[in-house]
Order: sequence, then structure tokens, then C-alpha cells
Amino acid sequence: MIKTLGGSTLLTLLLCLPATNTNAQVKISNSSGVINSESLLQLESSSNDRGFLLTRIALQAANTAAPLASHIAGMIVFNTATAGTAPNNVTPGLYYNNGTQWIKLTTKAPQVGDIKNGFQSADHNGWYLLNGRTISTLAVNPRARATALGFTTNLPDASDRYLKNTSGTDNIGTAAGANSFTLTQANLPNVTFTGTTNTTGNHTHTYTDNPLNTAANGVAGGTNNPISDTSSVNDNTNSSGDHNHTLSFSLGGSSQPVSLVPNNIITNVFIYLGS
Repeated sequence: MIKTLGGSTLLTLLLCLPATNTNAQVKISNSSGVINSESLLQLESSSNDRGFLLTRIALQAANTAAPLASHIAGMIVFNTATAGTAPNNVTPGLYYNNGTQWIKLTTKAPQVGDIKNGFQSADHNGWYLLNGRTISTLAVNPRARATALGFTTNLPDASDRYLKNTSGTDNIGTAAGANSFTLTQANLPNVTFTGTTNTTGNHTHTYTDNPLNTAANGVAGGTNNPISDTSSVNDNTNSSGDHNHTLSFSLGGSSQPVSLVPNNIITNVFIYLGS
């Protein structure tokens, strides 16, 4: 309930003490009503236009309790200061204490240009599907933000593509890569194959062993050439008998491309351009 004294408002705490236990429940309100049985402290406004204002203090650093005397786990305050040095610097906002330091309560809001994967199938809440659409189809504000990001004609098309971090020399938003490749000879292991020809290639070469001293045999008359016999000698055929044999090995390949697509889960890709 509310009591007014000389233009000021005095809030009287209504204490409800159940007979079944000793826990006090407190309700602060400017209207009548039953306190919620699950609450320890309940704030309520009949006009529904009031908020809860936390204690506002100037913290000095995340690892320093001051202006409190010591760290108290569960303490919540609104910090008004920008102070300290990284990684223990603090900025204005809600902080809670875990018993050893202050931790800021934050929620990360998406920034223009952020990318996310999702199971949604269409644009939503400022997130736009990366499907290669032309920039001109976007509303005025998202179109301006897309242009500022460098997409002057089309949004990138992320269909059937993975996201890759830039190397510093490639262009942001461009499509590259492939889902398969074909091996060339340069990609094969460096191995040596050996083998023999088949029996259909068998043949002989003949030569004359110790020919008689005749012009027909290419031996000038009167020279002391040994008599032809069957004794073992070393000799070579003439050059007209030189030739090569070639071998071929079937590798059994059919030059089919190699797939690069690993096991995956399919999602859509969105970019945040705001409303």
C-alpha cells in the first residue's frame, strides 16, 4: 500500500508470514492482491509502467571488489563506469559477482554482415537468405547495407557450398571450389612396373660362327681365321637385328571424378542486413 506524507511517497512493505514456515515473503505494490506463493520478493505496479531500478555503482575493474569491501557471490549491480584495463576492464551495464570477480551480463546482438546457418527457409528478423538474389530486390535499408558490404549486384549464392575463411588474397563473397576432381598422371604414385612378354613373341636370331675365309662370308682370303666348329664362343649379331619389345599394363580405371563431399547435415545460410 502507499502512504503520502507532504508530497512524498512512502512504500510500506507488506510482510506475509505463513503459519506453516518461518520464511518471510515480501510484496511491494501500490495495489492490493495476493502475493505469489513461489516468490520471496514480489514487485507490482497497478499502472504497469514502472521498472525495477538496481543499485548503481562505479566498478573499478572486473577483478576488484571495490567499491564493495569484498567479492560476494550472487551480488548484482548496475555499473556506471568505464574503467580498468583488458582483460579486466569494465563498461556500463549489468554485472553479477561470482565470488572472485565481476562478470557482465550481455546478449550478443547480430551485426550487419554476420553469417549464420539455420533450418529456416525464408528471410526472418533481419536475416536474409544467401540465394544469389539481386540487390535491387531488397528493401531500401537492407539494400544499402548490402552495398556497403561490397555486394553491388547480387548477394552471394551459398547453395551447396561450404564457408571458407579468406586467405587474404581472395575476394570476400566470391564462389570458388568444386565438389569433385579428376586424377591426372601427375597425381599417381611414382612406381615402376615390371613384366614379361607373352609366348607369342618367342623367336631366334642366327649368326655364322667362325665363317670360312671367303668374300661371301665377309672374310678376306688368306687370313688366318679358325676353322668353323661347334666350340663355345662369344659373338654378337649384326645391327640389322636390333629391335625393341614394348609392354603395356591395364590399370582398369575409367577416369571417373573423385567426390569431395563428406557426410553432412543440410542447412540454409543467412546474412544479417537488419530491417
